[in-house]
Amino acid sequence: MSRTILVLTATGTVGGATVTALRARGAAVRAATRDPGAQPWPAGVEAVRWSYDDRSTWTAALQGVDTLFLAIPAFRPDEAEEGRAILAAAQAAGVRRVVKLSAAGVEGNPESGHRQVEVAIEGSGLEYVLLRPTFFAENFVEFYGAPIKAEGAIYLPAGAGNTAFVAAADIGAAAAAALLGEQTGEAWVITGPEALDHDEVASVLSAALDKPVQYHDISPDLFEASLREHGAGEVAVATMSALYGYVRAGWTATVSPDVERVTGRPPQRFADWAQANAGAWR
Repeated sequence: MSRTILVLTATGTVGGATVTALRARGAAVRAATRDPGAQPWPAGVEAVRWSYDDRSTWTAALQGVDTLFLAIPAFRPDEAEEGRAILAAAQAAGVRRVVKLSAAGVEGNPESGHRQVEVAIEGSGLEYVLLRPTFFAENFVEFYGAPIKAEGAIYLPAGAGNTAFVAAADIGAAAAAALLGEQTGEAWVITGPEALDHDEVASVLSAALDKPVQYHDISPDLFEASLREHGAGEVAVATMSALYGYVRAGWTATVSPDVERVTGRPPQRFADWAQANAGAWR
C-alpha cells in the first residue's frame, strides 16, 4: 500500500538517514525542514516547511500525510509539550501511523520527555512503533570529533562502561521498516552488534585513522563545565551528565537483535563504521 510519509528532522543525523533508507526502498518522502530550498533533494523527496517554533507551519506539512516519523531536536526544554502538540496536529490531519524516535531505557524514566510522548502515542489509538536507539556512532564526529582530530583524544566521563554504539544508517533502516511495515504497538531497541568501552573505541579509532587515539576518563564535574564552556544549555548539561551516569553504571551495554530482526541484516560493527568514515577526522 502506498503511503504518504512525513519525516521530521529530515536534515538531521537520523532524519536524513531515514529519508535515505526510505528512498532506497522506493518510497516517496515528504521531508520537513525549516528552509525547503536550502539544499537540493533527490528525486522522490518533497521538501516542506516545518518549524518547531511556528506551529502554523504544521498544517500544510501534514496535509494528506498518513504516516509520520516523529522526532524532536535534542535538548528542548518543552520536548514533552511539543511532542504531544505534534501528535494532536497529526491526529487532526488524519495521520494513522506514527514512528517515534525515542531513546533506549526511557521506559524506566517517567520524567523523560521521550517517555511522556511515548505514553501519549500509546494512548492515541494510532498505529505506532517506538524506536529506542542507544548512543550514536556519529557522536564521535559531531560532538567529540574536534579533540579526536586535533589531539587524538576522547574526553568523556564514561568510566569503564560499555555501550552498544549504533550507526545512524541502521537507525534509519529500522525507521524505514517501521514506517513502511504493518507492526504496531511495539518498541524496538536499536543498537549495534557489540558493546565496547571507550578504551576499545579509542583502539578502533586508532586503527581507522592510523594514528594514536586515547580515551581520557574525566570527572562528571569537568564534563559539565566543558559543556557549559562550549555553550550548552542546562537541559543539555543535565541530560548528557545523566546519560554518562548510565554508561558508568553499565546500563548501556545491552545488545539488541532488533535491527537485524526488522531489516533482515545485522547492524554495522563500530570498526566498520569507523573505517568507512575515517575521512571525517582528517
